[in-house]
Amino acid sequence: MTIIFFIVSLLAICLMIASKIFQLEMKRNHFLSNLFSKGDVKIHQLIEKMVFFYNHYRVIAKLFVFDFLPSFAYEQLVHLKDYVAKKYYLWGDDFRGRRILRDKGSVSTFLQNITENKSENTSHNKI
Repeated sequence: MTIIFFIVSLLAICLMIASKIFQLEMKRNHFLSNLFSKGDVKIHQLIEKMVFFYNHYRVIAKLFVFDFLPSFAYEQLVHLKDYVAKKYYLWGDDFRGRRILRDKGSVSTFLQNITENKSENTSHNKI
């Protein structure tokens, strides 16, 4: 890659020297000077346009990374939390057991089933 840049630079320098020799031989100083100044104007316009686009897209990228992505991630987390809470509410009885309100407090179905099984086992043993 370095060799390619060297060759391109060498050719550019050779062309500049050849154009200067051509300008001195033809005694037309204004032609090449005007051509080079027009080229300089175009190059400066191109550089200004590139700097403008760089700054413009840098601001857009900064807004995207520091404003949009965190708020979008927060919004997705809120939706996920709501979804999980909804599913937990729907399947809650399967996870923690349905609660039955008793006069001494609430009792889970798991404990209710255990006491029923004990009472059935004790009644079978008596027979």
